[in-house]
Amino acid sequence: MPPNVLLLVSVDTEDDNWHPRREGVTVENVRELPRLAALFRRLGVRATYFTTYQVAIRDWAAGLLRELRTGGAEIAAHLHPWNTPPLDEALVPRNSMLKNLPAALQLAKLERLTVALREAVGVQPRAFRAGRYALGPDTVAALLRCGYAIDSSVTPFVSWADTDDGPTFVGAPVDAYRVGQTGDARIPVPDGGLLEMPMSIGYNRTPFAVWDAVRRALASRPLRPLHLTGLAARLGIVKRIFLSPEIQSVPDMLALSRCLIDGGARQLHMFFHSPSLRPGLSPHSPTAAAVQRLYDGIASYVEALSRTTSLTFATVSEAAAALEHRPAGERTVVNARQASTT
Repeated sequence: MPPNVLLLVSVDTEDDNWHPRREGVTVENVRELPRLAALFRRLGVRATYFTTYQVAIRDWAAGLLRELRTGGAEIAAHLHPWNTPPLDEALVPRNSMLKNLPAALQLAKLERLTVALREAVGVQPRAFRAGRYALGPDTVAALLRCGYAIDSSVTPFVSWADTDDGPTFVGAPVDAYRVGQTGDARIPVPDGGLLEMPMSIGYNRTPFAVWDAVRRALASRPLRPLHLTGLAARLGIVKRIFLSPEIQSVPDMLALSRCLIDGGARQLHMFFHSPSLRPGLSPHSPTAAAVQRLYDGIASYVEALSRTTSLTFATVSEAAAALEHRPAGERTVVNARQASTT
């Protein structure tokens, strides 16, 4: 019998503006969510919508969020620091990474977002994702103070350090694990107060730690002008794959899923951004045809995976609850700590 696997699908439900801004912010892409929800109902997906402050404060958008929740979705928190009050910091690239802000300001922004979401949908959000994945120790402490139980900001095998001094998640586990409010978010803390539900990222072959080291060597500064990572990916030698229909093909997503499952993972976490649901708002969906390819990719992936794997669809919080109650012998954590953490 194939193992039962939890399939999570999360959507960063956010502003139309792909690049950080404070003036002229719009959220018209949120009007596309009913179409997406109809696809999810057909497939059986129970989605989680990580939602920003700018979406939550619009009455019409809040109404759509309430409808999604009534239909079985989870409304979670997604913090874009550049336009979530208080706006005490300068609007500069480094400050778009939440982890780089003072601890008190991170907490204040999270408090405002939490209140806005609670007022929008009538319940306290339990799960969180940092904008630009910028989770830091002070963020974890703020989440615990504000009553969150789950984070989903970790992108295994990816470093954002060269992007506005973002975090690195090279070496983080690819399966669920607990984190504490001090130290490195990549290192599991068995009694940590927050459950980390990372997004599914890995490689087209195992062991991931070995191929991650190979890819990182090819991407090193001396070799970067040769573009060897792109060549290796095109040749199928080593290819880093995100479980995201925005940027990956269905065959690649299925290959990653099989590697994860064969390696012991019992959850798969697909993710993408709501602006990609409307043409021209994200670099991933410049045209209506690209948007249709996104929808088709979601459906094809779920349908193909369900033919080979016993799937249970769950929101992020539902998956967290299921994993917490799983017998200890089944709580396999696929860990990538063997890879370089620089």
